[in-house]
Amino acid sequence: MKNTWLTLCCFIIVCSSCTSSNKKTEERTDSVRTPITTEETQLISEVITRFARAYISQDNQKANALINPKLGLYIIYRPGAADSYEHVDSIDFQSPIPTHFPYTKFENDYVLTFDKLPVYDCGGEKWDKLGFFCDTTTQANQLSRIAKFKQEFDEKNAAELSKISEIEKDTYRVILTKNENLIFHIKKFAGAWYVIVLDRAYGWCDA
Repeated sequence: MKNTWLTLCCFIIVCSSCTSSNKKTEERTDSVRTPITTEETQLISEVITRFARAYISQDNQKANALINPKLGLYIIYRPGAADSYEHVDSIDFQSPIPTHFPYTKFENDYVLTFDKLPVYDCGGEKWDKLGFFCDTTTQANQLSRIAKFKQEFDEKNAAELSKISEIEKDTYRVILTKNENLIFHIKKFAGAWYVIVLDRAYGWCDA
């Protein structure tokens, strides 16, 4: 009888251990981002380079062709110590957001590279590397962080934060560092890639 109980207890412990191990494996699997295919990379590259050219030449028509009318464009800017954002239907290079920060034309001779993004150092007022980069290994979350911060001060409600978090899923950040900066996010929506965020705050350290 004792041997039977001992065997049963060991069986329960082993089963419990296996279940726990499976849950941990599932959690790790869920956290891993699926690598994008070569074909998807080509589509992403095309949208990124097209928007960069349109932005640099300040071509409203070409830039807005890469902004989905249902998603619109979120423009991040820094009105003071904290970042904020404005949601617009399209971009107008003659009417910048914010109004005191005009869009500027500049040249770019960098080729797009899929790599870790550069970081801006306010102390030295420079980037740790120069170039044209997109990171497809990490989801962009700048918009959600701003919305969460605003919610703490009752500037944004829970519904707005939930909407922003959903929109920002599976978005990739792009940074072009030159004598001028161009930073934006892209997202796949309805089978195509679009520009969803224009970040005009990062890369400058003045409040």
